[in-house]
Amino acid sequence: MDEKTLVDRLGKLETIDQLVDLSKELGKPLDYDKADRLFGRINQTKNDAAELSGDTIEKIAKETFGI
Repeated sequence: MDEKTLVDRLGKLETIDQLVDLSKELGKPLDYDKADRLFGRINQTKNDAAELSGDTIEKIAKETFGI
């Protein structure tokens, strides 16, 4: 999966279960606890403060999934 598609899908996640399923699809399965923390971090990127600090969905995708 290319970076743009992954970033788009991460941005549209509505549940932790969707994140767990996506991680399995990418071949980098996350357990529920890690997915919960990551889901929270993804949601935090949607506010202005996170953007100013440099935390973006793109950065998360690279760190977590190597894309």
